[in-house]
Amino acid sequence: MSEDTAVWDGETKALHTQRRRVELLRQQVYALDDPADATRLVDLLLGEEEALAQMQQRARQARAGRQDQGVLYDSERERGSPRQEKLGRETTGVEAKVFLRMSHVPTAIVHLLDAETKPLVSVEINNVGRQIARLRVTSLVEGYSATAVSTLELPPAEKKEVPQLPVFFAERLRPVQEITRASLRVHIQHLSGVTEVERSFPIWLLARTTAYLEVCDPQTGQMIDLTPYLAAWVTPNTPQVMALLRRAAGLHPDRHIAGYQADVAGVEAQVRAIYAAVRQEQVEYVNSVFCFGMAGGEFVQRIRLPRETLKLRSANCIDGTVLLASVLEAASLNPAIVLVPGHAFLGWEEQDASGQWDYLETTLLGSKDFDGAREAGRALAAQYQAKEQMGFYGRMFRRLSIPALRVDDRVLPME
Repeated sequence: MSEDTAVWDGETKALHTQRRRVELLRQQVYALDDPADATRLVDLLLGEEEALAQMQQRARQARAGRQDQGVLYDSERERGSPRQEKLGRETTGVEAKVFLRMSHVPTAIVHLLDAETKPLVSVEINNVGRQIARLRVTSLVEGYSATAVSTLELPPAEKKEVPQLPVFFAERLRPVQEITRASLRVHIQHLSGVTEVERSFPIWLLARTTAYLEVCDPQTGQMIDLTPYLAAWVTPNTPQVMALLRRAAGLHPDRHIAGYQADVAGVEAQVRAIYAAVRQEQVEYVNSVFCFGMAGGEFVQRIRLPRETLKLRSANCIDGTVLLASVLEAASLNPAIVLVPGHAFLGWEEQDASGQWDYLETTLLGSKDFDGAREAGRALAAQYQAKEQMGFYGRMFRRLSIPALRVDDRVLPME
């Protein structure tokens, strides 16, 4: 083992140890009947969260500084090797590099991603010859996707990077219930029919029930923020959610749900009825904190769809939040997923486009009525908004408005 590798392994172990310390503290904080009361534990947690964020930043900077970051194939580097298909620039006038751009494929929401901003792979073509290079670049994940195709015409002395994200087949991804190895095939071909390179590379597919908050771009070493895609688990149109909405209407004093046709008090009454309807389902809180389980060195979150939560009658904080958010969206109200370190809870806009929000702690579904859960949610929101304003390292408070994500980020319901 080289000295660099030993140092790298030591840093990785230290990072994992710190993550475990943070996870255990999160479990202690959010196992309390009212997490907002855990002032001392929260302060301790935030100190450890800050230490973890700084360690993660150092690890990313170290990754970004390594040579050949994310390179799967480099024609110049492999010139003369037994694996090289051609002789490189002397034969074709083209140099090619293949970069992996996503360390793991988030199969649950990959259909919502865009190749330009979140590619799976990118191919850098450099025309070092004297003739125009006309090329066809293709990529696919064998057995799981269609073929992505790009053609380009590259003048001499020009370089271009081609990003690609193959279209995955939903029916092939549906059985992926655990992290799975797959094969990425990349083919670079001159339009004359001459192959520049054709190679297969191993990649990882995440389970369909897994949500990544971030995924690493191996080429840049930067983290790609995937938290907006949590909105995909908010599914207002499923039969189970619509049935819950009907039961909520029956619990409303006026026996109907009117959305923002009502005033602030009327909106509150609708949220109260929805909370009561979900409570009648006897969904029990399971203390598994946000960011649970590890894949590829990053912590990930298992999320149940609302229909699964209702079937199993158990939920962690994010399960309960997307369930309630689904019913609120079905009621034509504006819900939000609120993220604080290691936790998620519900927000809703008091009036349409008002910018005024109220909050609810979803982990108290089994133990407190609406007023108690709202009091806890408000306290948590105030506590973490104050930490955000104090300039703590990292993000202390994020409110993901579901309607905004539907419009601005085109994050549609998963089903």
